[in-house]
Amino acid sequence: MLILWIGLGAAAFYFLQARLYSRCWNRGLTARLFFSAGNVTEGDRCYLSEQVENRKALPLPMLKVKFQVSRKLCFEDEGDSAVTDQYYRNDILSLGPNQRVTRRIPFRCTARGYYRIDGLDLVASDLFLSREMTERIPEESVLYVYPRPAHGVSLDAAIRKLNGEILARRHLVEDPFEYRGLREYAPFDEPRSINWKASARTGELMVNLKGYTALRAVRIFLNLDDRGIWKRQELLELCIRIAARIAGELLRQGIRTAVFCNARDVLTGEVMRIAPGAGAGHLEQLNRAFARRNLDVEAVPFAEAFSGELEAEEKDTAVLFLSAETDEGFQELLERFARSGMDFTWMCPLYPRMESGIENPERLHFVRLDAEEMLNE
Repeated sequence: MLILWIGLGAAAFYFLQARLYSRCWNRGLTARLFFSAGNVTEGDRCYLSEQVENRKALPLPMLKVKFQVSRKLCFEDEGDSAVTDQYYRNDILSLGPNQRVTRRIPFRCTARGYYRIDGLDLVASDLFLSREMTERIPEESVLYVYPRPAHGVSLDAAIRKLNGEILARRHLVEDPFEYRGLREYAPFDEPRSINWKASARTGELMVNLKGYTALRAVRIFLNLDDRGIWKRQELLELCIRIAARIAGELLRQGIRTAVFCNARDVLTGEVMRIAPGAGAGHLEQLNRAFARRNLDVEAVPFAEAFSGELEAEEKDTAVLFLSAETDEGFQELLERFARSGMDFTWMCPLYPRMESGIENPERLHFVRLDAEEMLNE
């Protein structure tokens, strides 16, 4: 008889706890996932914090925390996980009454990008682990991974040459609001430069001597077209890293920098148009835009994306093209600029074994960069 009562009591306890857990398991239960930083640089080590709190008297003997994130974030502690198109993680916890558990999961950012965790799933069991209850937590966590600035002997030499040309142009740009004095009129002077009051006083035509101002801005055009049969994503990523390096160098010198890129934004689908600016805040804006370039979809044709910006004439602005694409269409575009007298530089990262296919490199201001050297840095 005692055994019967014990059996009935155990059965009653089993059904009561099952009913209690099915109704109350998620009351007072909160979960969060958050990155230890909002932005890092490609190759850096970061942490994902997993915080679960059980604010009730009912214990949770087994609680699974499931989420997915890009496989480009390489977690050092694999745990119970699987990697396919995404990284799927399943962490198992045990929480007592009114207990909080926080785990810091280290990972390394292996690639530039914009990474988001849209939510997580909680899966709990009752005391006998006989049934599972699930709930979706809409927790959003975002991480920007900025491109690592490129380095290499060929790039360093190209940047020194570019800096030299910019420094030379600082003394070639006239400032219409700064006057250094007067001189007699010469046949090559424009009529608008004549100082009529001074001419009336002296009886001779006199023109204003203009002062000079620093170069006002540099425009970087980043072409990430890749229309060949063999995709060259490594070279496209390298172009982004070169742009990040050059933009950082220019901004540190106080030169206002604009960047235009025909790769689409992973959030908006738009091309990148960052107007000239300076300072740390502008570099932050550029890096965030670089991080969101999506190379998994086809870029907008370069000439179509920036026809207005390319046709704009700005005498006090230097122009830099960054493109690993050397097809005839892009060369014809640069040929038109060369014929119009535009002062520009074209930097092109290529592997040593690759033929550039450039017919007239001097006319197109072509600077070949050693891609293999920069990728091995």
